[in-house]
Amino acid sequence: MTPKFNAIVIEDEKSEQDILITLLQKHCPEIKLLGVGSSVGEADELIRNLQPQLVFLDIQLGDETAFTLLSQLEAISFEIIFVTAHDQYALQAFEYMAVDYLLKPIDVNKFIRAVNSAKVKIEGKFIHASMGEMLSHVRTFNRNQHKIALSTSSGYELVPVKDIMYCLADGSYTHFFCVGREPIMVSKNLKHYETLLADYAFSRIHPTALVNLFYVKKIDRSEGGSLVMEDERTLPISKAKRQELEASIKENHRLV
Repeated sequence: MTPKFNAIVIEDEKSEQDILITLLQKHCPEIKLLGVGSSVGEADELIRNLQPQLVFLDIQLGDETAFTLLSQLEAISFEIIFVTAHDQYALQAFEYMAVDYLLKPIDVNKFIRAVNSAKVKIEGKFIHASMGEMLSHVRTFNRNQHKIALSTSSGYELVPVKDIMYCLADGSYTHFFCVGREPIMVSKNLKHYETLLADYAFSRIHPTALVNLFYVKKIDRSEGGSLVMEDERTLPISKAKRQELEASIKENHRLV
C-alpha cells in the first residue's frame, strides 16, 4: 500500500521507539514515518522541518515534558497521539485536542483505533481545505462570468460586470460607462447599483460616482483628490473616501 499520511515518533527510550515503529510497519502501512526524535529540541526541529500530519508523542522527554514542546510552537497543525507510562497527564494532554492518550505497554487494538481516528481527522482537514479552494475558484469564475441586466428605454442590455468601468449619478438615473461601448443610461439611482455590485471590486468614491477599482489608472491627491480612470476620465473623490479608496486599491491590486 502506498502511504497516504506521514508521521513522526517522539520517544526518549530506544526500546519504546522500536515498538512504535514496529506497530506502524505491521498495522499501519498507509502511514509513512518521516523521523524519530528523543527530546524536546529534536521534536521541535523535526516538526518545523518535516511538517508532519501526525505526531506520536511521549509525555516525559528527559528532564522536560511534551507540554514544553507544544507550548513553544506557534501553531499545532498536526494531530497528536500521546504515548506514555503516566496516566496523571491525561486531562492536560486533551487540552491540546489530542486524538488519543495511550498508556504503555501499548494495546495493539487501541493503537490501531487511535491511528484510524487520526486519519479521519487528517482527511477531514484535507477535504475542508480542498473544498475551500474549489469554492474560491468557483466564486472567482462565476464573478468573471456574471452579467447585469440594465433596463433602458428600448429594453434590457446584458453587460458583463467585469466590463463596467464606472457609474455616474444623474438624479434618479445612472449612466454606465463600460469597455468598448457607448454609455448606457438606466432609470434607477446609483444607490441601487451600489448595493447590487457590493460583492465586486466597486467603491462609491463620491455621491455621484461608483467605480470599478480595476479600472483606476491614477490617484491624484491634489486639490481635494481625484481619480483618473483607464479611459482618461477624471472623477472626484470625497475626503471621507480617499483613505478608504487607497486601502481598497492596494488590496485589490495587491500593491505594497
